Amino acid sequence: MNFTLAQNWTEDSFKELFQQQHMTVVLEDQSSIQADFYFLIDKTFSMKQSMAVGFILSENTFLPYLSIMDNLFVGSSIKERNKKKTMNEWFDYVGLTESILNKSEEQLTTFEQIKLQLVQLLLIEKDIIIIDDIFQDLSIGQRQELLPLLQKIAKEKQKAILVLTNDIQIAESPYMDKVIKTA
Repeated sequence: MNFTLAQNWTEDSFKELFQQQHMTVVLEDQSSIQADFYFLIDKTFSMKQSMAVGFILSENTFLPYLSIMDNLFVGSSIKERNKKKTMNEWFDYVGLTESILNKSEEQLTTFEQIKLQLVQLLLIEKDIIIIDDIFQDLSIGQRQELLPLLQKIAKEKQKAILVLTNDIQIAESPYMDKVIKTA
């Protein structure tokens, strides 16, 4: 399927992009990724959808004046007494250890930041996860760990995951349910 996101946007195309339990990749040239990412942000907020949308970026998105743990729970309704247990369950799920909380934000690797953003989105129960072109900053091993994890989250947690990338290897990965090529 070839189309430009902004030019061919309809409510049906929105539903097609964000099917639950699917990992969809939009394969496009580097110059279009940022524009389409912001377009999707705008569309998801302007459409009256009941689904909660979260975003994963390659740069740090945490508030600098909060601890890593406090950042994870921004927007969460989890009670204080359950936070640590719930956080550790998600850490186990994504392959993090509690020792990461001892690091400063500057000490976090890009891969750790991405996993922490995933934990945050799972804690605040986002239905749709839109992922910016994060793979360029990851090693092959990290990519090989992240892609099956994202597929597992899509299937087991019934999330719609949309990946924007210009990396053909990511798009052709067996973990993707659908590939959309923009013109």
